[in-house]
Amino acid sequence: MPLELTTNDLLMLEQYRLQRFRSFFFSALISCPLCLNANNTLVIHCLEPELVDRLLSQIDQLRWYARIVLGVHCLAIRFIQEEIYRTATDIAAF
Repeated sequence: MPLELTTNDLLMLEQYRLQRFRSFFFSALISCPLCLNANNTLVIHCLEPELVDRLLSQIDQLRWYARIVLGVHCLAIRFIQEEIYRTATDIAAF
């Protein structure tokens, strides 16, 4: 019997993956909404400029965990609806 995942199953798995990713950067991401978009990009929405600075100081780790835990190809950091930073999570790009 083949395993069939429902839309609800996929949404739950996505939430678990986002929670797992957030756990590695808890203090930096505690108030940052995370979004996985259709372009296979993780978008981190920062509400404070200090959080942007903290995330940028950890960008190599963010890229690695985004690729391994979430399987995304791109990582974007936004502040007040403006994209501050975008990078590939490709291992070869490191």
